[in-house]
Amino acid sequence: MRYDDPTGPHISVGYIRIPAADPAARRGVLFGNPGGPGIDAYSYFGIDGGPLSTFEWPAEIRNEWDLVAVQPRGQVHSTQLACPAQGLDDPLTIAQAQLSSGRYLRDACESGQPGYPSTMTTQTNAMDWESVRAALGYEKISIMGLSYGTYLGSAYASLYPQHTDRVVLDSAMDPNLRWQALAASQIAGYERALEDYFSFVAANDATYHMGDTPLKAYQYWSARIVEETGTNPTVTPPPAQVGDLPAGLGSSGELGAEAMTSSSKARVEGEGIVSRMLHPGATQAASGLLNATRTLLPAPSMWDSLARMTNGTLPPHDGTEGLSEEETKKLAEEQILQSMGMIQLATVQQCNENITAPDHGLLPTALWARYVSNDLFTAPNAVLASGMQCSGTQPVAGPVELDGSQLAVRPLQINATGDPQTVYSGRGTIAGAMGSHLVTVHGPGHGHVGLGNKAVDRIVIDYLRTGRTEVTDAPGYFEAR
Repeated sequence: MRYDDPTGPHISVGYIRIPAADPAARRGVLFGNPGGPGIDAYSYFGIDGGPLSTFEWPAEIRNEWDLVAVQPRGQVHSTQLACPAQGLDDPLTIAQAQLSSGRYLRDACESGQPGYPSTMTTQTNAMDWESVRAALGYEKISIMGLSYGTYLGSAYASLYPQHTDRVVLDSAMDPNLRWQALAASQIAGYERALEDYFSFVAANDATYHMGDTPLKAYQYWSARIVEETGTNPTVTPPPAQVGDLPAGLGSSGELGAEAMTSSSKARVEGEGIVSRMLHPGATQAASGLLNATRTLLPAPSMWDSLARMTNGTLPPHDGTEGLSEEETKKLAEEQILQSMGMIQLATVQQCNENITAPDHGLLPTALWARYVSNDLFTAPNAVLASGMQCSGTQPVAGPVELDGSQLAVRPLQINATGDPQTVYSGRGTIAGAMGSHLVTVHGPGHGHVGLGNKAVDRIVIDYLRTGRTEVTDAPGYFEAR
């Protein structure tokens, strides 16, 4: 459990290994992590194709590389983090849990597994990778990291350069923003990505019939959420265009559109207040469409499916086809438990290694979004960025000092100009420390390898084969297809 105490308690760490599909063409092994922290690593390499798949790895990667995914400690299939709720029948405890939610969660996790929660750190995760590498008998590993996986992969390469070969850093995060400042940057990042998505929908109105301006497409989407829940989403709408002005106001032109845009956030918040008064108990968070939008928005490859989910032309594929009612209920319960566990694990690790100050100016936004409007776009990031999420705790681990100077092969780093989660402005931290070769993807999207950008796939395949590339720019998903 603690590498500095080898005679103390032990845990298990799960992994999957998928051998290279063409043994004669095999080049080595890729250890991969899809981000988080705390996301299920098995789904990165272990699901390919089918309605629930996100990643479709190029045949060259599956043919030429063993693929290994190490499940983060605390996740299901490793020794799972257990955080039993405590004192929820006591009003005082409930109040303390709200005021010091970070301390409440940490205490709950400690009560079930003393000492285990404090080991949820990037350095320990990297050391778990090293244990798996040694157990499997690989002399060197190559790395495929996405999002937080770029920090974890860089940490491993810095700690164990003698066991590191190629390193691919897909959508590299800025470790200097861990974790509260990173969450703050994502608030605007998601709003920009939503604008990009509705611009895509409007540009393809002949296909989707949801409106020929981004704002009209947003309003169509909002109306569907109202149909589902009785109340509207309150995420900031995209800017208005002249074509959005009501009849008779078109002559006001750009000034009218600017005035309409400046009042848009207040307008949707007001509509939310009225609709919740008229429909007591209504909450936008209950919308399957809103949840799907928040989940799928970072992946442009999913935008067509999201648009067709919105206009009703895509049949639902949720993994329950052919299941009985009892089996469907059991699957839903398992998914809820796994989701809750992932959120707890992510929160524990973020609070363990947070190095940035909270933005207390976001407290009103966080409180409103979490407890009043239930805005799924704003609440998760504002709650962390404002300090609410880690209130009552202090970090237990410092940063891993990144250093790529001892690597035999220069890492390849990929960042997109329209990434909502690891924003482009933060690309330089890992690039500078690791000496990465940076490829800029000009367009939206978080994650590119195995996610439909064929131009990026070709760059990565060439790098994995040769250990280098001269390419510095790549088209976005829609231009690369």
